[in-house]
Amino acid sequence: MPRTHPGVFSRATLIALVLTLAPVTAWAEGPIARAARTFVAKNGPQLTRLPAQRTQTGAPRRRGPGRIVAGAAVGATAGFFAGGYLGAWIDGDCGGCDDPGLKGALIGAPVGAVVGGILGGKFLF
Repeated sequence: MPRTHPGVFSRATLIALVLTLAPVTAWAEGPIARAARTFVAKNGPQLTRLPAQRTQTGAPRRRGPGRIVAGAAVGATAGFFAGGYLGAWIDGDCGGCDDPGLKGALIGAPVGAVVGGILGGKFLF
């Protein structure tokens, strides 16, 4: 008999048990589903749908300055970290120095922040 890990049989048994019982428990109704079903059955005729909102198909909507600033802030923060990481990765190992990748991170972080701020202000939110 081949040697196996001591927990393999118990894990396999547990997985088989869960997969076997999953269809059995799928038909069981929980308390939230039961409450929602009885609420809809009792108040069904009174429930109405809201009218659909009209969307402008021609001109794009104008974003306010708050959304632009928020997008720029989020983009600059993400760009700062991404640029620092990318700069450190590009700079790589300096061959035995104390701080490999620091110079690249110091150059890449502000560049990434500027690029991320511009793109975030333009495209986010």
